Amino acid sequence: MNKDKKANKYDEVERFHGHRCPGLAIGIRASELALKELGEGDGDEELVCISETDMCGIDAIQHMTNCTLGKGNLVLHHYGKVAFTFYRRRDGKGIRMVLRPNLNREMDREEYRLYLLEAPLEELFKLGAPREELPPKAFRENTLICAGCGEGTMESMTRNMDGEVYCLPCYRERHGER
Repeated sequence: MNKDKKANKYDEVERFHGHRCPGLAIGIRASELALKELGEGDGDEELVCISETDMCGIDAIQHMTNCTLGKGNLVLHHYGKVAFTFYRRRDGKGIRMVLRPNLNREMDREEYRLYLLEAPLEELFKLGAPREELPPKAFRENTLICAGCGEGTMESMTRNMDGEVYCLPCYRERHGER
């Protein structure tokens, strides 16, 4: 990708996210690496991302790879690690990338952001095999009405108590759980 095209892509991602930051730069570069290794896919949910963090970079991943929570092809497992596993559904090929530690060699925030955007990908990420299985495609569930609040709730997120169906918050409230 030429420098102008790359700058325009970064600008689009920053507009989507709302500001510039090192975390967003990490997501941009993780997306670039995933697209380089796995391609863009040939369907709307072809590429899948499992993120091990909830940092700003997730917005870049959504914007650049079309992996989203709503479609079920962006899965968040909050382990507090700057690590992402990407899969290509059609053949199950996957790659896990982990941001290398100690990259911010006493740089200020803007220097670090620019370093992240310009450094070779192999300098930024350690690559390896996926640790988690490829998640299944999202599926639609029945909606059940909670006996406590009267709100519709996905069937898998309900509990039965005394012959009635409750959403998790109402169930917990009745059980004295938090």
